[in-house]
Amino acid sequence: MDLFEVTVDARRSLLETFEQLDGDQWAVRSLCEEWSMKEMLAHLALAMRPPAGRFTAAIVRARGNFDKANHALAVADARRPVDELLADYRSALEYRFAPPGWPPAAPLSDILLHTLDVRIPLGLPTDQPAEHYEPVMGLLLGAFRRPFTRKQRPQVRWVATDHSWSRGEGREVRGAMADVALTAAGRGANVDRLEGDGVPAVRAWLG
Repeated sequence: MDLFEVTVDARRSLLETFEQLDGDQWAVRSLCEEWSMKEMLAHLALAMRPPAGRFTAAIVRARGNFDKANHALAVADARRPVDELLADYRSALEYRFAPPGWPPAAPLSDILLHTLDVRIPLGLPTDQPAEHYEPVMGLLLGAFRRPFTRKQRPQVRWVATDHSWSRGEGREVRGAMADVALTAAGRGANVDRLEGDGVPAVRAWLG
């Protein structure tokens, strides 16, 4: 699997979703509850081709807190017209970038998880093959899991029901690969779709 090609294809697919939104839908909250659909678009346009100077200045203003800086930039850029944000997104579609020291699975994880953050609240189905989430789970369960998930996630065995994949030890959590990835990333939207004796611990972790 060429991770960059998969990343670009996922970016294009999400662009098609964004292009179909109407005025009211831009205000719908994504699964990243602090962001509306428009703020999510602003974040992704920045994340795909980050302006180094702006990020550095934002992190300084946030006293070194990356999450606060990231949020502030998305909210600020979301004040711009949708057409401008879409143009920025299109221009960054094929840009290769991963944070220094991070693997190629990082930008793939960002776009696939945020695609679910967008599509699920809009009532749209998952649009990616199950195997595309395997590198995402590798990231979520490895050394680079932060800032993609919450702290203190319980130790369970994650098992995909739509793909030949499993990982971890302990009680089982079974489900479609997209639902497993979404839940492992700390989103509870589809936890009710999961099965197994490890689900109660995961549900408690999600709050």
